[in-house]
Amino acid sequence: MNQTIVLIGVVTFIIYAAFHIFYIIGLLRTNYTLRAFLKNTEGNLNATLTELKGTLENMKKITANVGGITQDVRTITDTVMILEKGVQALYGKVKDEVAPVAGANIAGLKAGITTGVATLVRSLQERRGDDDERRS
Repeated sequence: MNQTIVLIGVVTFIIYAAFHIFYIIGLLRTNYTLRAFLKNTEGNLNATLTELKGTLENMKKITANVGGITQDVRTITDTVMILEKGVQALYGKVKDEVAPVAGANIAGLKAGITTGVATLVRSLQERRGDDDERRS
């Protein structure tokens, strides 16, 4: 009976050892594969991180340029607003002060031109009449 118990114990130990040996071999393979993966990834990761750093620096420069351009556009917009207010003020001044004076001057000029043209026409008609009388 002791032999049977010892035999069962030995068989159990052999089975236990075999499973553990396969398990340990699997862990070693996994360990080697993981190390190889990490080595490959580390090289690619360093290159990717370097590229990412360059990209972020470029983005920072672009952001600074956009900020500068935005400030320039704001300055131009403010200048255009000031110019527009000046033009509105000038138009209001012309409309309120110059337009009535110009209207009176234009009315006088119109009357003078009308009178001048009428006088010229009469003078030409009188000359024709005098020329017609001389011919007859």
